[in-house]
Amino acid sequence: MMSDWKQPEENSIEALQHGMLFGDGVEFDLRVDGGGELVIFHDEFVPGEGPIWERCVENLPTDYLRSSGIPTLSDLLANRDFTDSWQSGGKTVDIEFKLPHPSTKIGTMEYLNSIMEKLEAALEPLELPDRSVVVSSFSPKIGEAAKSSGFGFPVIRLMPHIRAWGRHWRLKRVVAAPHFARTTVKGITRSFRKEGMESVGMTLDYLVGWPRFIHPGLPVGLRGRGLKRFFEARQGMGAFVWSAPLKHEDALVNAGVSLVSDNMDPTVLVKPDGTPRWPRPASQPLDEEWSKRISEADPLERGDTMGEAFSSVPMWGDIESERKRRIIEEQATRMLWPGSTEKWVKLADDGLPWGSPRIIGHRGAGSTHGV
Repeated sequence: MMSDWKQPEENSIEALQHGMLFGDGVEFDLRVDGGGELVIFHDEFVPGEGPIWERCVENLPTDYLRSSGIPTLSDLLANRDFTDSWQSGGKTVDIEFKLPHPSTKIGTMEYLNSIMEKLEAALEPLELPDRSVVVSSFSPKIGEAAKSSGFGFPVIRLMPHIRAWGRHWRLKRVVAAPHFARTTVKGITRSFRKEGMESVGMTLDYLVGWPRFIHPGLPVGLRGRGLKRFFEARQGMGAFVWSAPLKHEDALVNAGVSLVSDNMDPTVLVKPDGTPRWPRPASQPLDEEWSKRISEADPLERGDTMGEAFSSVPMWGDIESERKRRIIEEQATRMLWPGSTEKWVKLADDGLPWGSPRIIGHRGAGSTHGV
């Protein structure tokens, strides 16, 4: 294990490569620039002076954005370490479509249809495993756009609805509060299931803390009856949740949640409660023997023990079929997935079910802008 680590800039190639290799995958933000190229960038406009519309990503040429340190999707796909890991199985990439600033006057459906077409064309040559790509967006039109364009990847709508523009996260949260207050996990999952979505995306506030009690009806949670209600509402659906502080990581993984995590520091070997942290529950699940070895390792030797595990424990694509069966049967039974466990075992032959937990690096190696 490395003894020191400097967090790379969010959404950079370095950050995305690190998150892909360290955890179960990554999340990153995608836009279409003024030249029609797919670029990886969170904010709706680049820093600088002048009118906002002149600095909007959708109005700027690719060369200018590259010179400003903003990578293109093609730059990322040229990174063999990233694509080889993605193609091997067990890794997941959550691609969030960011919408243009209103000053660009680009229609939402027009934009979503365009970015979907471009993304499919870019990823088609990779022949990625099933359930290794999910596309997310705060846009209420993401499901409609996917259907109208015949989009080939699963989509999820992020909840609560947060407006697509503005850099001040706290203000965005205030604006989103009424929508959060009137939506429940049970209602969200039921609605999304009707739209054909296989997963939901939501803020952690739906699951922990006092905000979850302001919704109508009984709250869901990460323990006890609240956890059972969470399982019953999802019925095997995936759940992508942000943010995911280390203190909640075990509970979220136990709840079958895919964590969009800002904690991708490889030098952090333990969680706040002192228990070891394993960052690959999906792509490289530990067996009982390795879990015990890591838990019982001397604190001064734990890094070496975990390094040995990283190099010795088989990745998901290399796990023998009987062990895969046991993992999926346990998850299906414990998390109340509907239907026979055999159905879920067969589904896992082509890729992990969405209801299986993952630890995914937010913007690669964690957010560096704080919004």
